[in-house]
Amino acid sequence: MYIIHAAAKETDEACKEDGKNTKGLLLYILFSILTLGIYAFIWSYNIVERWAAFIRKRNQTPRLNGGGMYLLWLIVGSMIGIGPLVAQYLFLHTWNDVNEIHNKEHGGAAAVVKQVAAPKE
Repeated sequence: MYIIHAAAKETDEACKEDGKNTKGLLLYILFSILTLGIYAFIWSYNIVERWAAFIRKRNQTPRLNGGGMYLLWLIVGSMIGIGPLVAQYLFLHTWNDVNEIHNKEHGGAAAVVKQVAAPKE
């Protein structure tokens, strides 16, 4: 649950120039229940799309090219067993890439956005 909350908050901070707003944890839970889990996929797709656009705008290549690639690893990759783990690995590292770029652009360690998961190789 913390990942959903933090991803929404940090994405809105880092990607505010796109004018979009990521729904927070409460709406995520509510809409996921109402749609029998489908909203969770839509939410993930949209947040990864925002990250990919943010990274591409800075002439860099995102680890996840978009929400479709994330969903492909998550859903189709389940057939080989390791797909959801790869999806989450790429999700967290793409999120870290966005936070790293944002922090460099807005004052380094003093920036609001923090990194999660393992440090980059």
